[in-house]
Amino acid sequence: MKRVLLVAFALLLAVGVNSWSSVQAQTHQVTFIVNMSTVPDTLPVGTAPIQLRGGLVNSANTSPITWGSDSVNNMTSIGGDYYSKTLTLNTNDTIAFKFVVAYALSSGWENDSQSPYAELQNGNRDYIVADQDTTLEVEYWNNNLSPAPQYWRPWTTTAPDTMSVYFRVNMAGVMQAGSFSFNNDVDTLAVRGGGYGDLNWSPSFYLTREHAAPTNGSGYTIPANTFWSGRLRIPKDSVTEGQAISYKFLIGFDWGRDEYQGGHPNRSFTVPVGKKDTTLKWVFFNDERPVPRANGDTCIVTYVCDISKAISTGGFTFGDTLYLISGYFGTTTTPNKQITMQNLISSIYEGTDTVVTTIGGTLDYQYYAVKNSVLIRENYYNYTYSGPTASEAEKRQLLVPGHEFTIYDTAVSVTQPRREPVFPNTRALLHNVLVNWEVDVRPAIYQVGKGDTINAIQGGLSLYPSDKDSIMHWGVWINGPAVDGWATWGVDLANFNACKMYDDGTHGDRIAGDSVFTRQDLYSPDSTSAGSKWQVGQVFKFGIGGSDNEGGSGGFGNNHSENIVDADTVYTIFNQFGSINPAFYNAWNYDLDKPVTGVKDTKNLPKIFALSQNYPNPFNPSTKIDYQVPKTSIVKLEVFNILGQLVGTLVNDRKEPGTYTARFDGARYPSGVYFYRMTAGNFVSTKKMAFIK
Repeated sequence: MKRVLLVAFALLLAVGVNSWSSVQAQTHQVTFIVNMSTVPDTLPVGTAPIQLRGGLVNSANTSPITWGSDSVNNMTSIGGDYYSKTLTLNTNDTIAFKFVVAYALSSGWENDSQSPYAELQNGNRDYIVADQDTTLEVEYWNNNLSPAPQYWRPWTTTAPDTMSVYFRVNMAGVMQAGSFSFNNDVDTLAVRGGGYGDLNWSPSFYLTREHAAPTNGSGYTIPANTFWSGRLRIPKDSVTEGQAISYKFLIGFDWGRDEYQGGHPNRSFTVPVGKKDTTLKWVFFNDERPVPRANGDTCIVTYVCDISKAISTGGFTFGDTLYLISGYFGTTTTPNKQITMQNLISSIYEGTDTVVTTIGGTLDYQYYAVKNSVLIRENYYNYTYSGPTASEAEKRQLLVPGHEFTIYDTAVSVTQPRREPVFPNTRALLHNVLVNWEVDVRPAIYQVGKGDTINAIQGGLSLYPSDKDSIMHWGVWINGPAVDGWATWGVDLANFNACKMYDDGTHGDRIAGDSVFTRQDLYSPDSTSAGSKWQVGQVFKFGIGGSDNEGGSGGFGNNHSENIVDADTVYTIFNQFGSINPAFYNAWNYDLDKPVTGVKDTKNLPKIFALSQNYPNPFNPSTKIDYQVPKTSIVKLEVFNILGQLVGTLVNDRKEPGTYTARFDGARYPSGVYFYRMTAGNFVSTKKMAFIK
């Protein structure tokens, strides 16, 4: 009997424990609400493709949303500029998320935000699930040039007795038609009306021209800087609920270039219930809409690309699907048209499509890889783009030459617009990898030495010709998800040692004072860092003195993207400062890693012949080999297998004094031990390297 009672007590205890566990794992409904009035596009009312994308942080539970373009992420219009989505989440789970304008396979992402949680400053919005059903405070699509607080407003806080009204007008149609003699860079734009608070028929309330978010994608159809907006304050006791208030927009300082000249009725809005702050839907000035390009030429276009670099950098493997999407920004009658590229031979892919476009006009397109059922956009930036839409610079573009033509995206040079596509790899690392980050800062030194100014986008430290000898002293910092997320550029970053790079022989730096700055960071598949230290693909940017000055003359959203090759536990990622905008740094040859012809690099000329150990080593599938030449010589650099058979000749050329880098790609060869030998006059040096697939 005693034994039976003990068993019954044990069962009751187990039931209690299970019941307590079920309480601990309780789920709750969390409702997310976003106001899209600040997105730099003319979104259709109530039908815009808005998505909530994200995933759980530091949790083994399954996320109800993804970072991809899956339909599970779609939000629902709840009227006006507002969209919502309700998720079922576990108590104490942390969800990271962002809002996205999703046009087919192309997306416009909002800019980074500051999490309300100090430990989660990762550029995303975040929420730790409370032990109750919750509707989050309204969040506004973030179009700030720097990360803004998660619950920011497009206006400052006002007194409780004041109502904020957000006005927004687009000038694209007026600019295209040439009406009103409007100059978007010179003229002012204002709103008048009502007679309440800031809104009066005289004087004007002036609006501010908008900009594109630096991290936006490619889904936008209207140039962001053609929007003008502003917040007006209206005393609540001066209006009544449901009251219609008239207004109109005007150009300049006085009447004469206002909307609806000739007696057309004014615009109006209705005071909302509760006299709450409100956003007015965007309008085209004078209701003039831009006319889409009249594409009337039927063209057969064949696209040919080489993905060997994408393979060697870990962003593509045979078996992945390669897509091409064309017609962005109205350059064809069927925007975002997708075709599947076919593998012809080796690493060459080809696809043929019929499009209706304009001969002599531009055609915009881009490559996408599918890895593990996720669509991944190529890393591409058009360095020569000069149009008004910042996000269009992320597309490949060419002038349509005729009714039938072929495009070859096969250039090896990193500076050519027809260069090979490369892709980020979002796969988790196989194991811990110590990454050596290296950047050669000489491109900046030679550019200012040529007499140019390198402008700072953020942080304040622009580089002038007189600063040539100060660059090495100021030093270099690395910023971005690769090092725990975007930190604030400027003094704050310059005081942040976790992003500082070194050229003093420490922190992995190989040669002190050689203008190559280095730092080491450990990357792990188990990383709980706020950045991307758990995955292969890394995004980052360099800044001299901690300022955002690498772009040279621009560069919002133009960042470095590299993949960590995790075949070994150590990997080196080498970059040349400014390679995100080589068209600006015309004093430097990024393909040869040296000054352009006619500019002598005398400060760091080597004193002896030298052949360095390859890095990384072991490698898969490519590795770099540095060598030094102190005087003009015929240099030969050859690779042999373990049987002594010649595998390939990397260099066989006349070299001027300098330090050079050669690359060996072993993708076509079996794993094993290889030897590389440098011969220059009487100098001969041989070293061993290991290739492990």
